[in-house]
Amino acid sequence: MKAFKLFKIKPEERIQSLVALTVIVLLNALFIYRMHDLFMQEGFGPYWKVFEHELHLSGYDPLTYLTVTDWDVIYQVYRHPLLAFMMWPLYLLNEGLTWLLGVNCVQYLVALPLIVCSFYSYIFLYRIHREVIALERWDATLLTAFYFSFAYILLSVIVPDHFTISMFLLLVTLYISGVCIQKGREFRWWQSAIFFYITAGVTLSNGVKVFLSGFFVNLKDFFRPKYLLLAVVLPAALLWGTAMWEYREYVLPKEKARAETKARQEEAIKKKVAAMSPEERKAFEAKQARRELRLKLQKEKSGQPMEDHGFLKWTDISTSRWQSVYENLFGESLQFHRQHFLEDTLVGRPVFVKYDAIFNYIIEALILLLALAGIWIGRQRRFLWLCLSCFGVDMFIHLILGFGLNEIFIMAPHFMFVLPIATAYLFKSVNWQWLRLAVVFLTIYLLVYNGYLLTDFLLTPIRTVL
Repeated sequence: MKAFKLFKIKPEERIQSLVALTVIVLLNALFIYRMHDLFMQEGFGPYWKVFEHELHLSGYDPLTYLTVTDWDVIYQVYRHPLLAFMMWPLYLLNEGLTWLLGVNCVQYLVALPLIVCSFYSYIFLYRIHREVIALERWDATLLTAFYFSFAYILLSVIVPDHFTISMFLLLVTLYISGVCIQKGREFRWWQSAIFFYITAGVTLSNGVKVFLSGFFVNLKDFFRPKYLLLAVVLPAALLWGTAMWEYREYVLPKEKARAETKARQEEAIKKKVAAMSPEERKAFEAKQARRELRLKLQKEKSGQPMEDHGFLKWTDISTSRWQSVYENLFGESLQFHRQHFLEDTLVGRPVFVKYDAIFNYIIEALILLLALAGIWIGRQRRFLWLCLSCFGVDMFIHLILGFGLNEIFIMAPHFMFVLPIATAYLFKSVNWQWLRLAVVFLTIYLLVYNGYLLTDFLLTPIRTVL
């Protein structure tokens, strides 16, 4: 019953929630419209080739579309242990609809969790501002709209990937944690265990933020042996066991089969090359050289890893951190670059793209200054330190280790909520009218700038741009 009440829309939220829902549904409808003629063809395929070739939304992968169309464990199991199983009910529903209608309904089905998670992300961020930080209704609404005007938050509403689900789970966790801090309640071990298993099951690194929530709410009680065992060790061991079982049952057999197929293909190629004429061999070697060059360029964009195996193969020690911060982390995440719009870094987009005007950098600096001022003013607030610690986890992963550094902006739903939350403490402390007007200006500017670029992209027929 309490869980049901958590998702019940309150009277003061009704009007703005209706507006937010309308925008979210409209954006998803535009995205479905853009891809509809291609993806709704009867018997189109092969699915992997079509989705990989046609579905370009920055660096986001079409794995969810593939999973719902033809279920299999294709997510990286140690980073997303439960994600494939979460998509299984949608796959069953899609199978039934495909049998009934004769077409692939994947776009419509995947849009449903995207709409729900985006909508409730809006609601819970508003409640954080309103109930945890105790802002006035207008200020809470403004800062929530401000957040959803960010480029990759606006984009996440339609992206068929896991980031919107992660954003929703993180904001629910922060909201409950904030209420517990405010009312002096305990973050109970079973709450932490459930939230960790689900949140880390979607994206492993986000599970650390659940543990941080338990620490900042419970403080020294977090280190009680019973709590550590039941809230930390037990769910972590259970999730790791799930990932290992998933790897053995679903991934390892495919890896062995691929290795055997590759060995046979290499042997066949050797025989084919041996039978070639000098001219044919020269053409074949030129083709192989072009392929190796493409792979080399792609690897350079991914950066130099610390190691070539294990989790460290996803690290990056060569990409510029400073440029990543102002062009990608606080650049592309907040304002789209017009050049190479929504292109994939691993396909054609350069790692760093510059804005056309200095004005974009001024906007970026202003947003950061507001957040930094809020951090200084709210530096003694425990809830703010919880949010900053969650942000710090991501910055360690991306900026220090370099995981996903070349496309850090696609991870914005995992951490960008810290900017409006930090700014909220500035709103709470001072009653300057010009401050509100500045955020109104920023929100309108970002909605118009990012919204125009995104809707123009969505309204462009797919065949004319790819």
